[in-house]
Parts: sequence; C-alpha cells; structure tokens
Amino acid sequence: MSLHQSPARYSLAAIILHWSLAALLLFQVSLGWRLEDLTGLPQFAAYQLHKTIGISILLLSVARLVIRLLVPRPRPLNTSLLLAALAGGVHALFYVVMILGPLTGWIIVSTSAIKVPTLLFGVIPWPHLPVSAALHDPAEAVHSLLGWLLAGLVILHVAGALRHHFLRKDILGRMAPAALGRRGALNMVAGLAIAGALTALALAWVLPFGGKAPAQADAGLAGSNVAVADNAGDPAVNASNAAEDAVAVNQAAADQPAKDEAQKAVAWTVQRGGTLNFRTAYSGSDIEGGFSRWDADIVFSPDDLPGSRIAVTVDLASVDSADSQRDEMLRGDEFFGVGAHPRATFRASRITHRDGNRYRAAGTLSLNGQQKPVTLDFTLDIDGMVARARGYTRIDRTAFGVGTGEWSDTSTIPDAVTISFNFQAKRAE
Repeated sequence: MSLHQSPARYSLAAIILHWSLAALLLFQVSLGWRLEDLTGLPQFAAYQLHKTIGISILLLSVARLVIRLLVPRPRPLNTSLLLAALAGGVHALFYVVMILGPLTGWIIVSTSAIKVPTLLFGVIPWPHLPVSAALHDPAEAVHSLLGWLLAGLVILHVAGALRHHFLRKDILGRMAPAALGRRGALNMVAGLAIAGALTALALAWVLPFGGKAPAQADAGLAGSNVAVADNAGDPAVNASNAAEDAVAVNQAAADQPAKDEAQKAVAWTVQRGGTLNFRTAYSGSDIEGGFSRWDADIVFSPDDLPGSRIAVTVDLASVDSADSQRDEMLRGDEFFGVGAHPRATFRASRITHRDGNRYRAAGTLSLNGQQKPVTLDFTLDIDGMVARARGYTRIDRTAFGVGTGEWSDTSTIPDAVTISFNFQAKRAE
C-alpha cells in the first residue's frame, strides 16, 4: 500500500483507513446501544464482539494518526476561519474518541470484579491492563460519554462534508481514489457513504448473537430440572425422598426370596447421540451447555438392583456452552482446572426403585479434586434390547471448588447447577 499522495488528495492508505474506521465506529456505537437490550449468552457474545471491534479501532486509529503526522495532507480549503477552526476541532475530537474510547473500554474490562478473558475474533488472546480497580467507575463514565460525543461528531462531520459537496468544493474527492474524482462519480461516493453509514448502524441490530448450546435435553426434562433446583433445599421434599428410599429398600428385602429366579444385572452400552448437559445462570440470565465426550459403564437390571452399578466418566475439556471464549475460561483453574483434574466421575453405590419407571442412584461425584455424595433421579424405559434413560441432579458448584476468586460470588453465578442426561443404551448380547 503506497503512502504517496498528491497535493489534492489523501494517500490511498489514509483513504482506506478513513472509510474502514468510519464503518467500524458507526457499527460500534450502534452495538453499544444494543448491548443493554441483550441478556444471557447473546449479551456475552455481543460484548466479546464489542471488545474485538474496540481494539481494532484503537490499532487502526494509531496507524491513521501516524500517517497524518508523517505524510503531507492536501491543501486547506478556502473557507472562513470559524469554519476552519470548527473542522479542525471535530477532527481532533475524533482522534480523542477513537483512541480514548477503546482505552477506557480496555480499562473497564481489566478492572472488572469478574475477569473475562478477551480473545480478538475468538482467536487472539488480549491481555488485561495492570491498572487499579479504582479506575473502573471513572473509565465507565468516560466511556459512556464518549459514545454520545461520537454520535455528535459524526453528525457534524457528515453535515460539513455534504455542505462542501453541495457548494461544489471538492471535499469528498480528497478522500476518494483518483478514479472517482469526477463530479458524477463523487455524487455516487456521497450516496454510497450514506448507504454504508446506515448499513453499519443497522448491522449491529440484525446480527444473531448467541444461540443454543449444542446439547440440550427435551422440554419436559428441562421443566423437571427447574423443579429439582427449586426443591433441593426444601426439608419436606427431602424427607419425602428419604421415605421413598426406605420403602424401596424394604421392598427389595421382601422380594429377596424370589431373587434367584430374577434376571441378573447385565451390561449395557451407551449409544451415540446421548446428551450430558448443565444449566446455570450468569447475572440472572440462564446459561446452558454440555459435554461432548463422556462415557458410562452400566450393569443394570430392574430385578437385580443390588447387583447393578453405574459409573460415568466425563472429559471436562469437552465443555461446550456455545461460546469458545467462555469454554476456555471454564477449562481454566478458576473453574474445572482440567490441567490438574481433566475428568469428572460419578459412581453409584446404591440404586433404588421409586415407582413405575422411576429410579434413584446414590453415589459419589469426583470433580476438581473434590469428592462429594450426590443423588440423581432418573427414568428408565426398556424395550427389548434397548433402554432409554433420562435423569437429573443438582450440585453445589462451590463445594467442588468450581468458580473461585471473583467467580465464587453466588449472586452472580448461583451455587446450584442442574445436571441432566438423556441417552439410549443397548443390552449386551
């Protein structure tokens, strides 16, 4: 890209940077206004894009400033001293906004109580600034004011450019390639600039931020998950569950004489397509995700519950919450700590029949170096050689050290996390 310019026109590098920055700034301010209307995963994804565009604007603005200082500019237009001073002030304030805006945003992210890593375009890691947390609120206030200042500057800049254009002063020609320097072509440039500005403003409102996690249970199971989470701390519900377990144990003892004639527990192989999901919330908005790699060792028969066993192993690095940056954070030491504890395991020590096709498995969950008792409820439908299992449980994440430091605040991320599963298994021959 050449930095050479004639006295009548900006360099090609300056032209490209000017229009690129114009589009990014308009998109960024529009996206900033939309952020408050989003919640949950869409808001998280939009903030990540907002940070990426902000850093891009910062880097491009520095490049544009270097070119402005090192490369001669076109001759000033013949105009009044007042209008020349106004134009100069608008241009200077543009550089203030383009550089200070991303810097204050960077400070806000770096001083937030909840540290969320920044990956530019979802790939390039971007560090936090080593600044005091006391700068957070002032930076937030300045960042918000700069957004409104940018909107005002855009109006003034566009109005000034169109005024010069209609007065037939070659202002647009200075910021267009030589091939578009004729009057007719400049009219087209003006039209395209306006259309491009409207498109950049609208684009932030039509982008489909967020989406579903790839693995989700059916709606009926999801409804049950909410009920389990709501009832987990209810003494009446817990007492009822304990009573059901006692009845099931007594019934198993009464049926013992017929045990020899009953079918012994047999091995089952989990089939492809099963789901293992989790549900939590972030700042009041639901977040759902799952694990793509997990396996289960199942030996089971409804007629031989004492001889049945269930062992599930989960590859925690396979976490998928539909956002790569958040998934990377979940794998880190503040959450799953997959470097030291790459797998979670659940082993059922006792399986009891509740009623109909409903069962309960009580066992131990090993997660993040911690072992805690966990009870899960599930339904089982056996049709010949194939069985369908659906189930759920609730765990307290902080008991397993999942979410430490700033993430241990249960007002931001609840302690209770609902786990659900849904899979088919085939009986061994």
